[in-house]
Amino acid sequence: MVRPDKRRRRVTAATIPDDLLISEVLVRLPAKSLGRCRCVCRSWRSSIAGATFVRRHLELSHAAPRSVLAIPRRINRFDDHATSSEISFHRLPLPPPGHAPGILHSELLLEKAWPEGITCLILPAHCDGLVAIATVTDRVFVCNPATTEFLALPVGSHNAELDHCDYLVPRVALGFDQWRNRYVVARYFYRIYGEPFVDEVTGEYHGAPDHDVGHEVFTLGGDSWELTQDPPHPVGVHQPTCTRRAFYWHADEPQPRLMRFSLQNRAFDVVRRPPTGWNPDVDDMAGLDDGKRLCYVHAEAEASFQVWMADDDEGPELQWSLRWRIDLRDPVPSLNYSLMPVIADGDTLVAVAGGTMWRYDVQNEGEEEVVVELHNVRYGRQDGSVYYYKGPPSFEHYIVPYVESLVSPRACNV
Repeated sequence: MVRPDKRRRRVTAATIPDDLLISEVLVRLPAKSLGRCRCVCRSWRSSIAGATFVRRHLELSHAAPRSVLAIPRRINRFDDHATSSEISFHRLPLPPPGHAPGILHSELLLEKAWPEGITCLILPAHCDGLVAIATVTDRVFVCNPATTEFLALPVGSHNAELDHCDYLVPRVALGFDQWRNRYVVARYFYRIYGEPFVDEVTGEYHGAPDHDVGHEVFTLGGDSWELTQDPPHPVGVHQPTCTRRAFYWHADEPQPRLMRFSLQNRAFDVVRRPPTGWNPDVDDMAGLDDGKRLCYVHAEAEASFQVWMADDDEGPELQWSLRWRIDLRDPVPSLNYSLMPVIADGDTLVAVAGGTMWRYDVQNEGEEEVVVELHNVRYGRQDGSVYYYKGPPSFEHYIVPYVESLVSPRACNV
């Protein structure tokens, strides 16, 4: 005999309309739980896979507390082409302000075996839950750690720069093309790449020959790379930045420039940089969470930085403004630091410098606090074991912002 209270609960659950249950309840669940919900019935499976559900889930994820993604890698200092047959992705929850730093246990999202091997040296890029992995080859990988989808894109055009440079990972850009409703990966490559050299016989100095640089994009869900207009200048080694409007690539020869690749018309132009000097080894840039603004970090001195902001609106030029200055706490003398922005929302900047993740409060005159020392991050494996990396030069923690999503890297579902 069914007890009255249990009968009432069953009746109440049965009276919730299915569309309301999906649009207001299921859409707020994490991706792992939604994976199980797909198996409940055919209508749930169809709804969860639908573009409306995926977009709403992404909107709610953007509004959730911030987190970052860590990809730990063991580096071979003597072989820049060394590979590993596996790669793992871990979410690092950001403790609330005022939380004392200590051991931070990450959440394992995906541990992927890849028998063909992925180079230990990588550089990741993130957009809406998707992660693009650049390697020291012409191969690029894309995955969604939340849905565990992982794929290798077709090999791109050969980058002749790789034939001349050691420990180089040519960076890639990843973003959403709102005009075509597709996610896009972009990469540069050199058809001709040369370096300055001194003739051993005559002692004569020869400058670098003219570079021939190209650019191509891969539309996720497609099957091949597409050549675009060539960049107007040689592409530098800095991470490209994506907004909802464009990809921004750096050029540092013969002078620093910022090149904008429009996602709408697939063409380049050169735009204004911040009115600063140029420190090619440590200057860095990131897009803000809203996809409409850029954050540029310029190194003034060994451990002193300027943070500039610009709106990426419909205007032809970027209007930069200095938001605040950062002086690292207790820096090691004579050591040049880089301040890599990870999360920037206009009020808070989360950045990595010197093996430490910092949080800076813009509203409180740049007040800083340590989020975590990266050697204190604990990484879990599928078998339940836990490990940690001490950091360079034998280990590297690749850190990018992270938003959980159901966006598929294989086909357009937004």
